Amino acid sequence: MFVRLPSESIARFHYLSKQWASTLGRQDFTDMFLKNSTSHPRLLFTVQVNGKLFFFSSPQARSPEADSSLVATRYRTFSLERYRHGICPPTRGWLCYRGREKEDTPVICNPATGEILALPKTNWTFARTYFGYDPMDKVFKVLCISAKSVQHQVLTVDTRRIIRWRWIVCKRHDPWLYGHGICIDGVLYYCARVHKESVLVCFDVTSEKFSFINIDDGSMTLDSTLINYKGKLGLVQFKDSDQRSLCLWLLEDAEKHEFSKHICEFPLWWQDMDSRCSYDIVGTTAGTCDIVLSPCSLQDRLYVFYYNVERKTLVRIEIQGHGLKLTNSVLHTFQDYVEDVKLIMESPQGLVNSVLESVVNC
Repeated sequence: MFVRLPSESIARFHYLSKQWASTLGRQDFTDMFLKNSTSHPRLLFTVQVNGKLFFFSSPQARSPEADSSLVATRYRTFSLERYRHGICPPTRGWLCYRGREKEDTPVICNPATGEILALPKTNWTFARTYFGYDPMDKVFKVLCISAKSVQHQVLTVDTRRIIRWRWIVCKRHDPWLYGHGICIDGVLYYCARVHKESVLVCFDVTSEKFSFINIDDGSMTLDSTLINYKGKLGLVQFKDSDQRSLCLWLLEDAEKHEFSKHICEFPLWWQDMDSRCSYDIVGTTAGTCDIVLSPCSLQDRLYVFYYNVERKTLVRIEIQGHGLKLTNSVLHTFQDYVEDVKLIMESPQGLVNSVLESVVNC
């Protein structure tokens, strides 16, 4: 019965009594809820304005060519005054943010439960942060990479004990500034440069070991987005500044560092779209492996686009009902978002650090 409840209701029910908190916090229940959510993945949208981080989501189109619109659901609003530097894509429903300055500690947040957890300070002023999940030990890990050192830092998110950064050694590499990592089956991937050569870094979240794959420095640019395309790791980017076609590289053989290249041409009607609006490549859907495109800023009418590589079709779907009057604010979109009702803090008393603000109309 509880599995069918909205995630926000489950988070509130933890406050009713210790018995309710114990029942809803059991591993078998949270696993069941996550499994049910995984079968109905969603689109997640974040908008940040004046230190407020707004979350809303919508169902993900199961059959893009048959759907014309989807209705959004609002989550709680988070207060994040300085965390504008980086956002890691959600992993099993949790997100990781990092601020601009050394004193801005990374934070973990869960939109479904309304919780936020500040992590300990790192030793690096300028570093890239990545977020992954260890499927063996069932724990989240945060990786902090410094381009100026062979020493980096990793942290296991375990709220039952004191959380500390641990040192980890890997050869010096400089992560791409605008690229985001992706975690697939316990391996965290991100792009970087080693001695001015572009590489794909592979970090095994369980063993905490690094490996590297050479990539085509002449073709793949800093704007490439890492995707999971039918179980293959891929990089996709717009072919030109007009954003009228895509280049897709799929990793065919990791040991031989071999990629296949595919060109995805958009239909003619795409050229009639508002040229003032630029788009982000969000990723690919788990079911149909459509490439998802979303505007970089929130518009009066919000649309997302699904491109099917095999059929070479592009479909536009409107997202209705988010209720945010924040036009032209920076928008981040993520596909295949699942709701996880597992609390970051494992007891209701620990929720005093949660951000449970009411959503306000702006």
